[in-house]
Amino acid sequence: MSEDNHSVSLDMLVSQLQTVEHTVSEALAKRRQISSRLGEILSNSADPIATSILASLDRLIHLSKDEDTTPLRIWASAFPDDMAERGLEKVLVSGSEPLRIWDQARAIFGHRVHMVFDNDPREVLTQCIEHDNCVGVLGWMTLAGSGQWWPVLNESRYHNLSIIGAWPVTGDETPYAAIIAKGPVSAEAGSSTILIAHDDHHKVDKIFGEMDLKVREFGRARSLVLFEIPERVTSDDPRIKAARASGLDGLRIVGALPRYTQSGD
Repeated sequence: MSEDNHSVSLDMLVSQLQTVEHTVSEALAKRRQISSRLGEILSNSADPIATSILASLDRLIHLSKDEDTTPLRIWASAFPDDMAERGLEKVLVSGSEPLRIWDQARAIFGHRVHMVFDNDPREVLTQCIEHDNCVGVLGWMTLAGSGQWWPVLNESRYHNLSIIGAWPVTGDETPYAAIIAKGPVSAEAGSSTILIAHDDHHKVDKIFGEMDLKVREFGRARSLVLFEIPERVTSDDPRIKAARASGLDGLRIVGALPRYTQSGD
């Protein structure tokens, strides 16, 4: 190929790349506009950050089923910007393996939002309850060495905290991190409900089984049990009231999760 032809070919390819990149820029700008409109709608709810995170994780799982990985890359790059626009200001991290849990938190929230590590998971939960616009990333409840932080959610001071996500949410392995935020989660987001109760006689499986709801336990601490049911319910659901009457003292909703593989997909 002559130098002239070589130059023409390079110029043509550069021009084509610029055209494609311009199209991508326009599409991303349109995405930002739609995301901003969604944020305006969510801002009217009591839990815009929590609901937005849970809904975004639901969407990530849906995208992961497509063979085209481009939407996944867009999600990963856009999610931190979306969260910053929703008002998220700080991510508080704690776990028995500091470097690994820190990496997991970065993988979720990127570098735009300020991130802090604390050795004490209770302190992370305390900061989340005392300050608006922050979330916690803690070790997953079923992992050894996660600090058994979840029983703290049963204390009245922490009743306004919710588990609102898992990470990773795709793949076949158990999640490594749980995401915590202030406020109840809208029942429109997520695919399962997390509950906590006193279950001295280990009746939780039987009680919910009679309601055709399969229980998956995350952990036990003395009489307390943390568990998941594969349906989104609200606190006024008659089945919740019936379960309390059947002996699950203090039964309370403490979060929701997207439909990740380990939940039964």
